[in-house]
Amino acid sequence: MFYVIGLGNPGEKYRYTRHNAAWIVLDELYDEGWHRHGYMNADVRSFGYGLLIKPNTFMNNSGEVVSFLKKEVDFAPEHIIIIYDDIDLPLGTMRVSFDRGDGGHNGVKSIVEHLGSKQCIRIRIGISRLLDDGRLVKPSVLGQFGKSERSMVTDTIAPQVDRILTSITTEGYEVAMNRYNAK
Repeated sequence: MFYVIGLGNPGEKYRYTRHNAAWIVLDELYDEGWHRHGYMNADVRSFGYGLLIKPNTFMNNSGEVVSFLKKEVDFAPEHIIIIYDDIDLPLGTMRVSFDRGDGGHNGVKSIVEHLGSKQCIRIRIGISRLLDDGRLVKPSVLGQFGKSERSMVTDTIAPQVDRILTSITTEGYEVAMNRYNAK
């Protein structure tokens, strides 16, 4: 069983911010069936290979859901899949990684601290702008996606994340990394 944790901040104010890219993707892919899990302090929904989780804490405390899971369920760290925004990647780019540092992302840092291991799978969603000359413009993570950018997240990135999740859960993260990290 896999536990897919989409990182974001709760509240309407943050709904369409770049930091909430993972929640936008999960809501696009799975628009119904979410319910509040009070003890975990998260919105959860089952999917074919496990449980989808959107922590209702703010980003810096995202790992609290892992502490709850560790008390309730026996799982290996590599059964945790984190989906989150990556300011070092341009919008439209995704990367699958395993056993890496937090890259300065406080939500990932919180999860790794609570998990006690870096050996979890990550799906990183690029949120920055790539200029025609190849320079990467890193906007505020709390800034809103523009209309066309949000369309890219829902229409292009979400289906790709769905394919990546299917690959990870059926073929393993190594296959997904080889397939989806190709340039």
